[in-house]
Amino acid sequence: KEQEELVLMVTRDGKLQFPRLGSVSVAGMTFANLKDVIEERVKRQFVNTSAVVSIGKLRAINVFLAGEVVAPGSYSVSGLSTVTQVLYAAGGVTNIGSLRNVQVKRQGQVVGTFDIYDLLLRGDTSNDIRLSSGDTVFVPVINSLVTVVGEVRRPAFYETLPGESVKSVLQMAGGVSARGYRRLASISRYVMGNAFRKRVNLNLADETDLSTLVVDGDFLEVAQIKEEIR
Repeated sequence: KEQEELVLMVTRDGKLQFPRLGSVSVAGMTFANLKDVIEERVKRQFVNTSAVVSIGKLRAINVFLAGEVVAPGSYSVSGLSTVTQVLYAAGGVTNIGSLRNVQVKRQGQVVGTFDIYDLLLRGDTSNDIRLSSGDTVFVPVINSLVTVVGEVRRPAFYETLPGESVKSVLQMAGGVSARGYRRLASISRYVMGNAFRKRVNLNLADETDLSTLVVDGDFLEVAQIKEEIR
């Protein structure tokens, strides 16, 4: 026959102190698990009593952003913040910063990396890393850059990872457009020690040519179908 509202704060050692209920250890729990634990314990210790649990305020954590970000430094963010959220707060990545190898360091060790292309090209945030207090988000310099021009849907500069092929770069560029001639494409490539660039002709209808590995500095061009009608 009582109704009571309690505002409780998680202590530094990860516990909630309940009046008449004692201490409940909640460190590392998800909010869904926390609700179940509290509701079950209230029902068990107080007959015919139920509990409604909600979050009032999240604690802030301090993280450090370093490397090729627009505004590096220390940031105080929500305890549920992820890599993309703190990068947004820092103004994003610079023109020479890597979007494909964003590192999260904890006590000097890399505990995870995030490929922002997953988010930008596929809308996938499943690997967006949840941060902890004291973490460092480090953005290194781009390691490899490929230029895609001609009859593709999204011509641009694309950052590539070791082992990526012409096929994966074309997927980043949205594929060949309706005006593109798949049998006539080429890569212009810088070769160490040579005074001239090397041209590699490609047939994009051939799986062997599509599996050609790309390297830093490659210039991929897809030709246009002729305008004459036959």
